[in-house]
Amino acid sequence: MSDTRAAQPIWVFGECLVDDFGDAKRLGGAPFNVACHLWALGETARFISRVGRDAPAAEIRGLLRRWPGAAAWLQEDAQLPTGRILVQRLGTGMHRFEILPHQAYDAIDADEELRVRALETSYLLYHGSLALREEGPSRATWRFLASRAWGRFVDINLRDGCWQRPWLAELLQGADTLKCNDEELGVLQREFGLGRGDAEAILPALAQRFGVAEIVLTCGPQGAMHWDGATLTRSHALSISVVDTVGAGDAFSAGWLYARRLGATVAKALQVAHGLAARVCALEGALPEDPQSFYPAFVAELGVAAKGAVRA
Repeated sequence: MSDTRAAQPIWVFGECLVDDFGDAKRLGGAPFNVACHLWALGETARFISRVGRDAPAAEIRGLLRRWPGAAAWLQEDAQLPTGRILVQRLGTGMHRFEILPHQAYDAIDADEELRVRALETSYLLYHGSLALREEGPSRATWRFLASRAWGRFVDINLRDGCWQRPWLAELLQGADTLKCNDEELGVLQREFGLGRGDAEAILPALAQRFGVAEIVLTCGPQGAMHWDGATLTRSHALSISVVDTVGAGDAFSAGWLYARRLGATVAKALQVAHGLAARVCALEGALPEDPQSFYPAFVAELGVAAKGAVRA
């Protein structure tokens, strides 16, 4: 990534919600988690989402007060509730998710201010797929933002009932970076007839099919891979004691973006991404309760330079 583009903001688009474990509730949503990690590491990011007029929305706004201006583009919906996902613990840190329909994040609007800023600003667009599950306001806003961005980091999240093949193809087409896990790669392989074989064979076929510049594949404890059209790079996961895997993939994405914008090589960026994901797996929940100690320790351990002070 060039120095000029590394200095340009990341616009993070998508859901913020509550993960409801029954006995506990935690704030989440992949774009929300990624934005919080990036802010804490000193990155310039804009978070574009929508919440209801309810207690979870107030809690989300309260957390975002850690960073000046973080809630500036957080929209409010008078009818739809703040997003909620019912989470069932399965043991060994794994979970089953029930994603509720028709939530505020399905109705993210491209208002006049957002349109003007998109026309005036050069930005990298980070987005997932969950907030785009319905043919409605969020998908229309995404199409507009994607058409104005200089690049797209696509972090898919293929939950049952929350995606359809035609728009998934639209989502993938021309992505600068696609990040997915090994299970999601299997879904893409089947849905788009990418042939047989292991990841080494499927990644080039996927990249060629949709014109994707690079793919980052996470494989849990087996590590990760990166394909850029010419070179396959492998990385080993860190050996850790897992408390909770919720948010690990989001931390990986944030670590990758952060390292690459600092000019790190692919190998180093994978190491940094694994490092942040591992630290999050040692937490209860996707975000640290004490960011003032969490992020400086991460930066020091991985040998990368922080861009700014971490705010409480």
